[in-house]
Amino acid sequence: MKVKFDENISTRIVQAIRALESDRKIEIGSVLQDYGEGKADSEWMFRFRDDGGAAMISGDHNLLQNPVNLAAYTASGLISIWPPPGFPELKRFGQAAFLVRWWPLIKAKITASTAGSRWRIPLTWTPGLEKFTELRDPRTDR
Repeated sequence: MKVKFDENISTRIVQAIRALESDRKIEIGSVLQDYGEGKADSEWMFRFRDDGGAAMISGDHNLLQNPVNLAAYTASGLISIWPPPGFPELKRFGQAAFLVRWWPLIKAKITASTAGSRWRIPLTWTPGLEKFTELRDPRTDR
């Protein structure tokens, strides 16, 4: 399973999660490291999907500020995982701790999801698969 973290997640956090992951079937990448800086999501998502990518994890907690982007995430077929509002205030060490804490459940959610699914992680320390909320496009309610 190939998972890509977008440019809103520090490459140091990606490296930490990669170092902790023991399942060799999981390939963890970073948009910044793999495609460079300043790439629009639509530029790398479809390329990543075509290279066998399964899911993306974003650090952009304001996703619904521009819901037109939801159509592109769905069309890419990638399962997308989004942080909660409040994620930026955690700063780097807090963000790292949060994502490491949730990582086992993020993997499980990706495995259990259908292509194009979009999920938000709640801002809570106690993980649970049932705690993810589906992100729906407010224009279409899908």
